[in-house]
Amino acid sequence: MRATLISKLSLILMVLASSSMVWPQTPEAPPPFPPPDGRFVLLRDRPLFEGVKSVTGAPFSAQATTETIQTLADGNQISNKETATVARDSAGRTRRDGTISRIGLWASAGTPEIIRIVDPVAGTTSILDVGAKTATRMPFHQGMRARGESEGAPPFRERESKAQRVTESLGTQVMGGLNVEGTRTTETIPAGAIGNQKPIVIVSERWYSSDLQETVYSKRTDPRFGTTIYQLTNVTRQEPDPALFQVPASYTIKEGPNFQFRGHGAE
Repeated sequence: MRATLISKLSLILMVLASSSMVWPQTPEAPPPFPPPDGRFVLLRDRPLFEGVKSVTGAPFSAQATTETIQTLADGNQISNKETATVARDSAGRTRRDGTISRIGLWASAGTPEIIRIVDPVAGTTSILDVGAKTATRMPFHQGMRARGESEGAPPFRERESKAQRVTESLGTQVMGGLNVEGTRTTETIPAGAIGNQKPIVIVSERWYSSDLQETVYSKRTDPRFGTTIYQLTNVTRQEPDPALFQVPASYTIKEGPNFQFRGHGAE
């Protein structure tokens, strides 16, 4: 029973983390930065496949690395680094191969290898547990936004809405063979806004490829949660193997819950 509970909790965490990767964007400008409520850092999320709608006609494969560094009051540091393999085909199907890091009571259960396949053509999202050779299939919904960013934001987010934001352009450069446009946003939460004695300054930097329609590099420094660095490397623009976006025949397919995250742009 304990193993079953752990498996179910891991799946829920994976789905929530996966759904929080989706951010609105327009072709003319880089998508906005993650909300300054800390969930981006706590989930060690990846800003992959960011569009409200699936991206077609821009296939690629790459390595995605997310590193989090938190410095404690005594000077001690907590550092974690995760690497995943990601791919997208011309039809907008996406795949991410990675692991779930378990903490607390679930740390002894190891780090299972999880594959997430999103197929907007078939209208499904499949979460594959490589060790158990099972696939949990759920409906795919267009127009998803991040948790907490739909109508009725949590109180903590409402209090942080007083933050003063200044965005500046960092120009353009070539990063990993891709033309990218950089922006830096400095957010200042005034003293007293969330019970803080002094202003809190959060700095977010993002380098975005309009051609790939993905973030290639981002760095977010928040004194409450530390620094999160995300990078997309080893990018190839060839069409991935179609088999990558199919559940292997040897896997047992289970029907999962019908999660739907509504927000701006959702039907």
